[in-house]
Amino acid sequence: MTVLVTGGTGFVGAYLARRLVRAGRRVIALDPSPSNVLQVILTPDELSSVTVVTGEAHSLRDLGEAIRAYQVDRIVHLASLLHPASDQHPARAVEVNVQGQVAVLEAARLWDIKKVVWASSVVVFGDRSSHARLPLPNDAAHHPVSVYGATKSLNEFLAQHYRKHWQVDALGLRFTLVYGPGRVRGASTFVNEMMINPALGRPARVPFGDDVVDWQYVEDVARLIERCLDVARTRTATFNTRFDLRSIREAGQYVQRLLPEARIEYVPGTFGIAWELDDSALQDEIGFQPEYPMERGILETINDVRRRHHLPPLEAPAGSTPPRGTGR
Repeated sequence: MTVLVTGGTGFVGAYLARRLVRAGRRVIALDPSPSNVLQVILTPDELSSVTVVTGEAHSLRDLGEAIRAYQVDRIVHLASLLHPASDQHPARAVEVNVQGQVAVLEAARLWDIKKVVWASSVVVFGDRSSHARLPLPNDAAHHPVSVYGATKSLNEFLAQHYRKHWQVDALGLRFTLVYGPGRVRGASTFVNEMMINPALGRPARVPFGDDVVDWQYVEDVARLIERCLDVARTRTATFNTRFDLRSIREAGQYVQRLLPEARIEYVPGTFGIAWELDDSALQDEIGFQPEYPMERGILETINDVRRRHHLPPLEAPAGSTPPRGTGR
C-alpha cells in the first residue's frame, strides 16, 4: 500500500505518517512548504521511509504527478487552511479547502484510487443554539458560522457527489478538538496555554473557561484515519467522531494535580460549538475506541514539553486516569 498524505508534514499528518511507516506502508507526504513537525515527531530512521513531495493539494497536476510517480493507491487529505485564517483570507480558504477537495476527488476518479480518507470538522454544525437537541446525530443540519465551517460543509457535499456519480470511495471524519505535542496552529492552540505554560512554570490564561469540549488526542486521530484506510466502502459518507467529552476546567484541574504550583486563570465564555456528537454511525460501520482519555493526553503533552526543555517527566497521580473509553 502506498498512501499519499496531503498536508503530510503537518500536525496530524506527521503522526499518521509515523503510524503508516511502522505498519510497513509507503508514505508520500505532499506539502507546498514542508513544516518541521515531521522531523520532530519521527525518528531519523522513520523519516527515511517518508518521501516528501513539494506540491499543492489543490493542483490536479501536482497530485497526478505524485500518484503516477509513486504508484499511489490511497489518499489521506488533510491539507486545509484552518480557522481563523480562513475567515481572514476567504479567497485563499476557497482555493485551499474547496479546490483542494475537488482536486483530490477528481484525482481519485481519474487514477482509480482505492480509498480517500479526508478530514471534515465539527464546525459544519455551527453554534449549539442552532440545534434543538444534543448530541447531534450524524445527519444533523449544517449551520456553519465561519468561512472554514462553510468550506468543510461544501466539501461534504462534494464528497457525496463524487461517491454518487463516479463511485469514488471517499470517507470523511468530523474531528473536534485535536491536540497533542506539535500542535501550533488552529483554534485548539488555546490548549497549549493550559498545558505548555504550566509545564514550564509560567502562568496560564485560558479562554472559553466555561466550555465542555471533546478532547481528541492526536495519536487516536491518526489511529482512526489509519483504520479507515482499510475498511470496505461504507454506507455513510462522513462520520461524526466522539472521544472524551470533558470540561475545560476539569482539564485545568488535572493539570494542577500534576503541577500543584500551576497558576491557571479561566476567561469566562464558550466556543459556542456543538461539541456533543452522536458517533453511533461510526461505531456501527467502522468501530473505534480511543486509547487516550483526556488525562493521558494531557500528561503526554506536558511531558513532551518538559523533555524538550530538559525537565524531569511527571507521573500520573494514583487513580487519576480512568480506564480506556470511560470518557465517552
